[in-house]
Amino acid sequence: MDGTGLLFEPIVRLYTELPSPIVVSYPSDRILNYKQLQEYVVSLLPASEPYVLIAESYSGPIAARIAATRPPMLRGLVLSATFIRKPRGWIGDWSRFLIGPYLFRQTWTHFIAEAILRWQGFNEGQVKLVVGALKHVRPQVLAARLREALDVEAFQDLKECRVPVLCLYAERDLVLADQCRKIISQANPKAKLVGLDTPHFLLQAKPAEALHEIQVFIQALEK
Repeated sequence: MDGTGLLFEPIVRLYTELPSPIVVSYPSDRILNYKQLQEYVVSLLPASEPYVLIAESYSGPIAARIAATRPPMLRGLVLSATFIRKPRGWIGDWSRFLIGPYLFRQTWTHFIAEAILRWQGFNEGQVKLVVGALKHVRPQVLAARLREALDVEAFQDLKECRVPVLCLYAERDLVLADQCRKIISQANPKAKLVGLDTPHFLLQAKPAEALHEIQVFIQALEK
């Protein structure tokens, strides 16, 4: 949800092939809705070279909507620990009314986040990476993104996706409900679902395993 691109660092560091991956960072100082962010991402995608689009967490709906437009150079879609329909799960509909900048502004919020990450097995470096990424974005921006994510709808978009889809999901995800990956499978029955024994921050917890699955997926596209 931070959109800084910093959380891709562990997996990008392990990727040694060419061409180098392009990490798209969202503007962190102003509020842009899903539609505006989609337009922003599209403007940065390769226009003349084939590519695979990888989206994590909050960005899943954006990637699904882009795929639905069938960009000519898009060859595959990777969805990691994400959703295509409001991921409220056990939180319930009432949760959106509790969301505000204060959630991301308070020191105690960062303290709780760090404690939960450590409890789930993250080392200190991983904890600093995740919490540090959130600190790079204005609280008002994070609150707006979270509020919009709770009402997002991209089921039909993924259904209209015509390129192969890989869905990586975290088996110990406390952020997203199990129904999130089930809905992805319903929208695109041909999507390949792969679970990893990790918390929500899948690409950060097990970057090597995630990269392996992505590379196997990409190699299959080239056959």
